[in-house]
Amino acid sequence: MSQLRNQDARIVAYRALSLGALLKRTELEITLQNVDEWNLSDSERDDIVEIQFDLNNQLHHWLHNENITPHLSETEQYLLEKRLGTWSERTLSTVGWRTEALGSMLWALNRLDEIPAYDTQFDPADLLAPLDILNPTIDFIWLANLHPDITLSQARDQAESWNWRSRARELKQMGVRPPEGVTFNQIIRFTAERAYSNGYIPEPIAGDFPVLGKSYALLTIDEYSILSAIAYERYTAFSWLCEITSEWESIRID
Repeated sequence: MSQLRNQDARIVAYRALSLGALLKRTELEITLQNVDEWNLSDSERDDIVEIQFDLNNQLHHWLHNENITPHLSETEQYLLEKRLGTWSERTLSTVGWRTEALGSMLWALNRLDEIPAYDTQFDPADLLAPLDILNPTIDFIWLANLHPDITLSQARDQAESWNWRSRARELKQMGVRPPEGVTFNQIIRFTAERAYSNGYIPEPIAGDFPVLGKSYALLTIDEYSILSAIAYERYTAFSWLCEITSEWESIRID
């Protein structure tokens, strides 16, 4: 098990609030970009658009007044400062996956009871409520309390195991060869058995990580796309939280 130094609880709280602001902006973007597809009168449409812009202004004031802005990454600041309604579909998709990172943060802060299985996404509806976006954050920040170091370290190692399995499939598909004398299947079987013994995965299926009632190797392309994103986002969150990297990873901008 890794011996790591964890982030301060209040720093984690600010990071969660930063991610929450990004996801709140995502909600406004989606509403604004889809409003023309709804069966509305012109006045109803205009009212909804006005509300979204008003909420976005409130979000900016909240970030400033609650001193969250200094905790945003450079990329987060860039995205939040863009005019409402200008995010691309790719940006919306990429930012949307930050729900998995935010969920991991909220669990670490004892704001969620559990982390869903690695073949199940966090429910976005469960994530913004604990943050109480647009309202005072003093209680959330000053009462921030993390799980014990050993619990966080185990969660980080579990996330690493799942991210490793995702990466192993990618390398195999790319035609990368394993070390001489072993096969990818043998490496996967050994790693699955070790992960199971450590309590990081349920009982293996066919010598592989079990997901969606089958072995990881049998995932469809679409299923793999979702599960690999879950593992990557959670691994990113826990790696930062356990200070493997001290800087929050930037979101790619197209």
